[in-house]
Formats: sequence, structure tokens, C-alpha cells
Amino acid sequence: MTADQARRRIDELRSLIREYDAAYYGRGESPVSDFAYDALYRELADLETAFPGFASDDSPTRRVGNDLTKNFPKVRHAAPMMSIDNTYSEDEVRQWVERLAKLLPGRELECIGELKMDGVAVSLLYENGRLARAVTRGDGVTGDDVTANVRTIRSVPLSVAPGETFEVRGEIYLTFAAFQKLNDRLAEEGEKPMQNPRNTTAGTLKLQDSAEVSRRALSFAAYYLLGAASLPTHAENLAALERSGFPTVRHSAVMRTAGEITAFCDQWRDGRHALAFPVDGIVVKVNRVDQQRELGATAKSPRWVIAYKYQPATAVTRIAAIDAQVGRTGVVTPVARLDPVPLAGTTIRNATLHNYDEIERLDARENDRVEIEKSGEIIPKILRVLTESRPAGSVRFAPPAACPSCGSRLERIGGEVALRCINSSSCPAQILAALTHFVSREAMNIDGVGPALIRQLLDAGMVRTAADLFRLDARRLAALERMGDTSAANTVAAIAGAKSRPLDRLINGLGIRLIGAQASKDLARVYADIADLYDRPAERIIDDLHEAGLKIGPNMAASLRAWFGRPENRAVVEELRALGVNLSGGGAARAPGSLAGRTFVFTGALTRFSRDEAQRMVEILGGRASGSVSKKTSYIVAGEAAGSKLDKARALGVTVLSEEQFLTLVSAGA
Repeated sequence: MTADQARRRIDELRSLIREYDAAYYGRGESPVSDFAYDALYRELADLETAFPGFASDDSPTRRVGNDLTKNFPKVRHAAPMMSIDNTYSEDEVRQWVERLAKLLPGRELECIGELKMDGVAVSLLYENGRLARAVTRGDGVTGDDVTANVRTIRSVPLSVAPGETFEVRGEIYLTFAAFQKLNDRLAEEGEKPMQNPRNTTAGTLKLQDSAEVSRRALSFAAYYLLGAASLPTHAENLAALERSGFPTVRHSAVMRTAGEITAFCDQWRDGRHALAFPVDGIVVKVNRVDQQRELGATAKSPRWVIAYKYQPATAVTRIAAIDAQVGRTGVVTPVARLDPVPLAGTTIRNATLHNYDEIERLDARENDRVEIEKSGEIIPKILRVLTESRPAGSVRFAPPAACPSCGSRLERIGGEVALRCINSSSCPAQILAALTHFVSREAMNIDGVGPALIRQLLDAGMVRTAADLFRLDARRLAALERMGDTSAANTVAAIAGAKSRPLDRLINGLGIRLIGAQASKDLARVYADIADLYDRPAERIIDDLHEAGLKIGPNMAASLRAWFGRPENRAVVEELRALGVNLSGGGAARAPGSLAGRTFVFTGALTRFSRDEAQRMVEILGGRASGSVSKKTSYIVAGEAAGSKLDKARALGVTVLSEEQFLTLVSAGA
């Protein structure tokens, strides 16, 4: 390659990598696979080494990818959060071990292997035992302060034993189950599903609504300890973190040879597919901290650590058919039925297509051969269509015009990408899905009643609405196939027991679009009876929850208004009332607690508990938590960096409490 050719290729590679970095770190999108990105990066690094005259300080090889946004305060890291050199070659791992042996002559080399979680790196600062700050990696030197969002992650300790200031670095990630639950919710709401767990994690950390962050159930695993608490070896530090209540990344025992390291990498090549979270490689670190310091770093990466990455699991198969599935809110989702093919330890028969716009983008057709991937996806996704092997006479796939279950015309509501059947009252697929949701563990939690029994009941004409479930008798049930007298009696008893469930479970079970478990709990805390929602305008619903220190979005309030505005829905709810199902919520009259008649406002960053936890303490004792200060406010509890609410409270003469004083008050009344 001539110098001129090298210069042009270097410029091209830098431009491509910057474009991909902007998508990956800034928008949480992955235009190319990790394998393809790493290949481009390696090519650029090799060319810059071979042609040093074209080196540039602004090259992507000289800095860490940037995930900074304008919406969060910036914080400078006490020690840079550098990126890690990575490889897909076990030979290069062996060469790395050999280099370290030469740099540490005459000394034994010890290493620890860690599963490389496919998530987002974060730094947690603890001061005197309390979580003080959480910061993203950012550009490696400066990151975004995302403390409020990280506080919602249940696996992150909010406090540990008091002591010296120290820093914990780790990975925030989404389990496959949490990712699937989120995508199921988005699909039912007619929204575009998320691409993969890693990008979803990155986007979630940058949300401005901590309640939504909490709803998505992020997880955390620690992988490094810095500060005065640090011990002589990395293995000891991981053990110390575990003793302090931090979940840590899965890791090896001490390894002393390249053979042990590559064996550990091989062990998890297939083993990772059985895990509940995404893993895309193995991180290998020098165990002794003093040797880490001695080895130091290049301009971009520490010399004492390397990441061995697994090539993505892909396979080629044929689309036998493209079917349509109808969800409980009427969203029609396409699913590719595939010729069975082994991939990542399982046999794949289906692939997600998300929506019909995705089919058009891929130009996927029945009988096409396609490449599929199971990297970060619960259901494998189609990467590309092998158009070069497309059979003659192939025709473009046309989205259905009618519901595959009831034949009703499909529609797009507003700006949704989803096709939707709006015949909710008589569409068999929607009725089945709605009743299945109603009896589910997250809703009315009726033991022994699942999809198979509901399908039998529908086929036998014994149920059509949720109210019909409470009219079932043991005699009719016993006549069903595989039921019998004992099972029928147990089922009727389980259904009867569900009549006393709290109101939030019923609201969730009704399957109102956009209203999930948390929103249902908030509504049940505010309203004395579900009938209070029948004619409540959307803007009043928003105000009602705001006055209680809770939040509901305008789209959610509009969805409630639309659902309760339909006479057939109200009729079913009143049938449930007549059948003895509880329709009363937390707003109903109850015995006053020790804080009855007192209103609390919380402001600033709380360190002893989350704002939701504090508000629940008040409500349990009969008090009221509000989001705004007024003359009726009894107390304002001020955390760190309290702002205008505290100023207003002082001007009105409202009593100001510290967190400790608030806890004393609550403890006295508990």
C-alpha cells in the first residue's frame, strides 16, 4: 500500500468510526456489529502504526468513546476510566501474557478472568459509607452525573459500613428477562421495541425520569475497587466488595498460565448462553495491584488488562412463513417461522421482526434465506436477507389488511408504527390475551388458571369477560377435559379468593393501555373507589396524582379517560362489583395514623432513602406527601443541594427537617 493510499484509507476509517461512535455512545444505536467495528478499529490502529506520519491526536484510536449528553452535570473522574484493548484471538491473549512476563522479569504473574458483561460502565463514589455520586465513563476523563437514576438500581447499595472514601467501578446491565418485559410492554403500547439490552441500558441511564428508570429494572455488578480501602490483590478486592454487599462480576480463581486463561475463555464460550444476562467476552486482569501500577498504561488503555471477545453467534436458515400474532391491546406483530437451525446451544424456529416496517426495511420474504443472530436478543433477530440466493418468482411481503383472529380491518393509531386491531370486545385473540393477563401473577394472581384453561373456557363458551370468571361453578368446570371434581373445586376457590385482592391488582388486570403495575399502585393509593375514575378528566387525574406526590403522564391519563369512557368497560367493572370483587382503593376512609393531617414535601438529593421510600413512610402513618410547597405544608425534608422549594418553605415559615430528624419523627410514630 502506498502512503497516499494509506492516508485515504485512514481518513475513511476515522470518519466511519466517528460516525459509529456517535450512534453507539450518543444515541444508543449499533449500526454495525461489535465484530465489524473492532475489525475497522484494528485496521486503523495497524495503519497508524505502519504510517506514523499520519498520526493525529483526534483519531478514534487516541481517545475513549464519548457518551456525554447535555442533560446531566459533568464530573471529572479521580482516575481516568480508560477503555480496554480487546481481541478475538486466543493467540493474542497468549502474546499478551508473554509481554507481561517480559515486563515483570523474575516475578510470578497472576491473573483473574471476569465475565465481560455487555452493559455500561459506571463509577460509584462512596463517602463515609454512603453513595455520594454515580458517574458514567463519558470520554474517560469526564462523565455524566447519573446519581438519581443509579439510586433506583436495587443491586447498588445506597450505604455500606462507614469508613474511608472509596470508588467502585462496575457494569450496569439489563437481564434478558427485564429486556423482554420492557419490549413486551412497548409492543403492547404500539411503540418501537428496543434493539438490544446494552443499548437499552445506555439509553435508560440517560432518561430524565427516574421513575421510568426504576421501572426498567437495571442491574449492577462491580468489577474494581479504588481508594484507601483497596487491598493488595484484585481477588481480595472483589471478595471485600462482596462482603460489603456489592454483587460482583463472575470471575475465576487465580490463574498463572496462558493455558489456564484460554481454558477459562473456552469454558464460557458456550456456558454464557445459559446465563440470565448478556456476556460478550472475558476480561483478564493482572491480580497484584502493585504490578498493575508498575505496568501502567498506553495513551488509551491499561497494559495490565485485556478483553477476549467472542465472535457473535450467527446461522443461516430459511423463512418458511411470516405469521401474525395479536396481543391483548390489539397490536399485530409479525413473526418469522424458520426452518429449525442450531444456534448458541438451542434450536431456533422463530425470529423477531418487531413490526411491518422492519420487514419492509429488510425486504424479507417467505422462502428467503436469512442470516440470524442471537447476540443480546431473547428471540433471535434477522441480520440480513441473502438476496443473492432468493428464489425466482419471489414477491414482496404485504402486511395483512385484516386481523388474523377476527377479520376486522387493521389500523394505525396516531403516529404508531404498529398495526392494531381495534375490535377488542369480540376479537378472540385479544380476549384470550386479556383474560390471561387478568389472572397472571402480576395482576389478580389466580392460581391454577392459565392460558390453557382459559382457552378451554373460551372454546366452551363459558367465559367472555373477566366478570365471567367469577360466575364459574365447580360442576360446569368439572365437565371440562382433564379437570375433575377436585381440580374444579380448587379452581373455584382460587377465583373466589381473588375477590379481595387490592385495587391496584384489578386495575393492572384490566389491561388498560399504558397502565402497568406501578401506575396501577399509584392510582389505587389516590382514589377511594375505581368509580372515581369513570368521568374524571385526564387533566384532573394528572393533578390528583401530583397532589399526592405521584406522577402520571398525559398519554397515560388520556388512555384511562378513553378506557373508562367506554360503556362496555364500565359495565364489566360494575359486574365485578356485583360479584363481590374489591373495587376500593387507598383513598378510602381508614384509621388515622400518627402523621394524619400532616403534609410533607421532599427536596434535594436524599442519601438515606429514595424519595419514593420516604413518601411511603409518610403514607403508611396516615400523612400526605406532596410535590409542591404551600401554606398547608407541615414539613419540608431537605436533602443535599435543596433548591427553590426550600427557599419557598422558609419564606412561608414551614418547618424544615433534615433526613435524620425526619427518621426520628417517623420512628416515633411507627
